[in-house]
Amino acid sequence: MILLNNPPPALVSEAIAGFHAGGHPHPVPLFRALLANEIALAILPPGARVRLAILDPTRFHKPLVVLLGGDGGADGLTDCGPEGWRHSRRLLRWSRWTLIHATGGEVWHYQAAVEAARKFRRVLIAECGTATLPPWLALRAEVAPNTPGMIVETRPGDFHPLWRPTAEGVAL
Repeated sequence: MILLNNPPPALVSEAIAGFHAGGHPHPVPLFRALLANEIALAILPPGARVRLAILDPTRFHKPLVVLLGGDGGADGLTDCGPEGWRHSRRLLRWSRWTLIHATGGEVWHYQAAVEAARKFRRVLIAECGTATLPPWLALRAEVAPNTPGMIVETRPGDFHPLWRPTAEGVAL
């Protein structure tokens, strides 16, 4: 788990520049809000454990965004559903606004999450692929059916991420 709360501005600026240089500016709104000291950000790759103390709403005097990066695991290939995190249920119950993100990133998706953080203070972003969107939706319906949020997915017939797992390996 990476918890960013008041990180060095040069580090955040470098990350923002890297997102732009790499052609992936979609998370920039999160990092700009972090740079402006408007939010704290916890980034959890699949398998990472949440330090439950960070979910205490009295711990931070600013909104907390928890980002579960599950649409391309450590190997870059694994589409991870809610089973990839020990505390998926708890995180969905904790969240006051949830973004389930099952498509390629766009800046407005993450800007919406920043705006939600300003209003709701506890935001969960669950990155997933097309294959694991149904388990995320089912779990959300089970444990947090009334939590507002946004579900962003591909157009019918499209697939995210662009690779598809096959018995022989990966098809692009």
